[in-house]
Amino acid sequence: MSRSLRWLGWSSLAVAVAVTVAIVPPMVMPSPVPVAPSHGVPSDVASPVASPVGSAIASPSFAVISLHAADDANLRKGARVIDCVSCDGGRRVGYIGGPNTLAIRVAGVPAAGERTLTIVYETQDPRTLRIAVNDGPVHTMSLAGAGDYLIPARTELTVFLPRGTSWIRFFNENGPAPDINRIELR
Repeated sequence: MSRSLRWLGWSSLAVAVAVTVAIVPPMVMPSPVPVAPSHGVPSDVASPVASPVGSAIASPSFAVISLHAADDANLRKGARVIDCVSCDGGRRVGYIGGPNTLAIRVAGVPAAGERTLTIVYETQDPRTLRIAVNDGPVHTMSLAGAGDYLIPARTELTVFLPRGTSWIRFFNENGPAPDINRIELR
């Protein structure tokens, strides 16, 4: 009888270990972190991992928003639309600076978060550009451009974009700012 009990004890222990191995790891181990699709990244290069929960970084599902500065939905106080053969859409907004401002309307943002703002601009001389989203913090950039109003240049910065509709303001109360052609948000 002691041999039967010993066999029953070992069998029970084996079943208990198997059940523990099957149940405990999924409870203890974190779920796999979703990985953003790797567009054009070779398979032997690690893909970027999604940001932790609660992060202010843009979600992978955020669609790129591209807006033209000369669009009728934007507000121009003193700034004017200028025809430009080398500009996207054939126009840009100039005469920004001093009391003159440009505000580009960004509608339909699905979730708040930090986004990369790409600004396509033109300037012949180095100029200062100030940018603010709604009444948020003001970002100041010194931009040299390409040295010609017919050659677009690009710059990027990170801004916090709230959910819904916002206005991105371009100004320089201390002097002239570069002309703005278009923006992209990613």
